[in-house]
Amino acid sequence: MEAKGGHTLDALLSVGDQLRDPELLPWVPQADGVFFKPLRVDREHGTWTNLLRVTRQGTVSRHRHLAPVEAWVISGEWRYLERDWVARPGTYIFEPEGDIHTLVNNGEATMVTLFCIHGPIEYLGPGGEVVFTETAETKLAKYVQFCQAHDLPLAAVVG
Repeated sequence: MEAKGGHTLDALLSVGDQLRDPELLPWVPQADGVFFKPLRVDREHGTWTNLLRVTRQGTVSRHRHLAPVEAWVISGEWRYLERDWVARPGTYIFEPEGDIHTLVNNGEATMVTLFCIHGPIEYLGPGGEVVFTETAETKLAKYVQFCQAHDLPLAAVVG
């Protein structure tokens, strides 16, 4: 993988055990009021693990998972518009392949949740059409582009 200016992104590669301090990673904008910190991106298997932060005004638009997702709420509260439950700190969530939902912040505080995504996510338009597919590659590219645009060092998140 090559960065702009011809620099290689070898700094992104991590081998073996990984210990990462999320405080050293930037919050990368994903949508209005929605940010992520990539903890690990596995390009070979198409999976990624990230922290997701959603402000009171933030919404993760309607989307479909093409593989399972696991989540653990660290702070704040959130829910899916299509469900009647609320995820609170300490809650574990499992989402099966094919699950479709819209994530909204449910409280006054910003929420932070650890997500382990096991495959692509299709973001859906108002008619249910696919408008964008998020993959490990696109997630990594957003992180790299953000770091380059803000002159931030790249962490070894690929492995």
